[in-house]
Amino acid sequence: MPEAPDLEVIKTFLNGRVQRQQISSARVLKPTVLRSPAGDFSNDIQGRTLNLVHRRGKFLLVELSGDRWLAINPMLTGALQYCESKARVYKKTCFVLSLAEGWELRYLDDRQMGKVYYVNQAQLAEVPLLNEQGPDVLGASPSRSLPRASDVSTAR
Repeated sequence: MPEAPDLEVIKTFLNGRVQRQQISSARVLKPTVLRSPAGDFSNDIQGRTLNLVHRRGKFLLVELSGDRWLAINPMLTGALQYCESKARVYKKTCFVLSLAEGWELRYLDDRQMGKVYYVNQAQLAEVPLLNEQGPDVLGASPSRSLPRASDVSTAR
């Protein structure tokens, strides 16, 4: 189970590898973990650019171009894999985002307990548990942490 320090490491890694990369295609292999109130995930996410990755509690929030977000709550068994597209796709892979130069960002979840929400900025406030978290376990100051979903427009 990824804890806050693990998610901080993942956030830093992703910001160094996938930031400003365009998503060329998306494949959903196990739709049970994906919630997509912003539209058809595979079609709508294609062509968008990955921007900053943030952490709020036990969520990773991936900012995408065009007012879209991925809110990832990996729960007990969720994980992200950044690999070359020719790497073996594991049975526990739920969806794949194909990026530039033959790399992919994959969400894996053996028990499919985690949840990934594909939302627009206004819908961030509706993501279950995202805004019901207490103080940050790592003690991130308000100026360093991501604002509440209702204040996200001021974070840019």
